[in-house]
Amino acid sequence: MAFTLGYSTYALRMVDPFDAVKLIKDTGYDALEICAADGWPSSPLDFSSSKQTELAKLSQDLGFESPIMFALIDVCAPHSDRMAMLELTKKKFEMAQRLHYDDSPILITTTPGHSAPPWSSGREQIRDAFLSLADMAAENDIIVAIEAHAGTDFETPEKAVWMMEQTQHPSLKLDLDISHFVVEGSEMVHSVNITAEHSAMVHIKDGEKIDGDVQFCLPGDGGIDIPAFMTALRSNGLEHLPVFAEVSVQQSRESDYSPRGAAEFCYNALDSARKAIS
Repeated sequence: MAFTLGYSTYALRMVDPFDAVKLIKDTGYDALEICAADGWPSSPLDFSSSKQTELAKLSQDLGFESPIMFALIDVCAPHSDRMAMLELTKKKFEMAQRLHYDDSPILITTTPGHSAPPWSSGREQIRDAFLSLADMAAENDIIVAIEAHAGTDFETPEKAVWMMEQTQHPSLKLDLDISHFVVEGSEMVHSVNITAEHSAMVHIKDGEKIDGDVQFCLPGDGGIDIPAFMTALRSNGLEHLPVFAEVSVQQSRESDYSPRGAAEFCYNALDSARKAIS
């Protein structure tokens, strides 16, 4: 079985969502991720239900399986903001359902969010917040894939596994974004080995930590051995999951950023890697 490759409109904030989906297809990607984060043109706050339905039809006509969603939910929002968070989450769940047109799982990924407490004192609070979200997801036939994130307190494969073992909820899985683990110093193959059984999605970018600051770069432009990463995924039975290239806003906000150029660079890096291990 050969790896399939995916790309996210998270990298294409400056592009109309319909044009973004066409760009992703034209570049050669097999799988699609739609960004529903605040401030993106495909956020459900700005992207109407009718446009969501039109985007689903375009995606299907282009031959994509149902898109997954990059949702960025503030899972640990405090009581004062919780009602607004739940209302927005409901809109994102409804959008994910509108974008869905086959029998694949409805997948949404998110970090714990900017309101997450320190891990040392608040990991049970984070756990309970994810359990609450998972119950809401289950009512909507959705699976939430948790993404650990470099530069936060939820940044290691061990913490991600702890969260899975503590929750054990069928609607709660992991987004295996290897870049966050590697940037924080975790060994790549080890990270894949211990998180694979809990993972429903795969992301990759690259980067390093310089003087305590996380500096991301495009996959293929850093130190991650992508063929070795794919080999580890295969060894753990994850070859059926698309490998999604992700572009950090650290790149996409730059004045000389090329949306198509970044998509092509990532595709070439991932395509070369899968060919190298075929």
